[in-house]
Amino acid sequence: MTWRGYLLFGLLSLPVALLSTAFWMVNPVTALLMFLAAIPLRWFGYQPPVESWSGLGTAMWLGLLWPLTVAPFHWLNFRVLRWGKWGYAAVLLIGNLVIAMIYLIAKEGT
Repeated sequence: MTWRGYLLFGLLSLPVALLSTAFWMVNPVTALLMFLAAIPLRWFGYQPPVESWSGLGTAMWLGLLWPLTVAPFHWLNFRVLRWGKWGYAAVLLIGNLVIAMIYLIAKEGT
């Protein structure tokens, strides 16, 4: 993919991020990220807000953040690391889980 393609890819992820934020209640990716990120945090004694009304803000913020990572992780995987399609899936999942954990730790402190 060329730089123009990455730029267009990144710009098109903005409306997807806004839609993901607006439709947080039916977005399975956001819920999956929240619950998968909460498991290791609970091992370390954190109680992240992922359920009920306390998880509303978390779901909306993660719904906004995860679509914005698709283009940068694509570039990282296929240009820098040069892994295949399964490598991209792993980079996308692990990277978004790390972002979700960082957000949940920051949210738990407030």
